[in-house]
Amino acid sequence: MLARFRNERGLAQKQAAELAGIDNSTLSRLESGGRGVSRETLDRLLDVLQLTRRQRLDVLVAAGFLTGEAAHLLADDDLSRLGRLLTGDAITPADARLLRDYLRLALAHARALGYDTD
Repeated sequence: MLARFRNERGLAQKQAAELAGIDNSTLSRLESGGRGVSRETLDRLLDVLQLTRRQRLDVLVAAGFLTGEAAHLLADDDLSRLGRLLTGDAITPADARLLRDYLRLALAHARALGYDTD
C-alpha cells in the first residue's frame, strides 16, 4: 500500500525516506508489511506522501495503529468534528453534557425506527 502511494506520487524510495527523515531500510521494511516503527515515524512518511484522510486511516489500520472500526468513525467528517469538539478544551462541561444528551436522544430515535444502535 505504501509503495503504491509513493509510486503514484513519483517518489523513489530513497527520496521519500530522505524527505521523511528516516532510513531507507525503515521505509523498505514498512513497504513490505513490516512493523515496529513508531507512530511519529509513520506520520512523517504520511505527511511526505500527502495522503487523503481516508488513505492515512487505511495505512494506520494496516500498520496496527487503529482498528478498522475506529478508522471508519474517523473517516466521517461530522463524527470526527463532533469528537474533536466533545474532547477539546474549548467546550464547557455543561455544553458537553448537553451535546451528549442530544446524541443519546438521536440514538434512542434510531432504535425507535428499528435500527441496531449497539
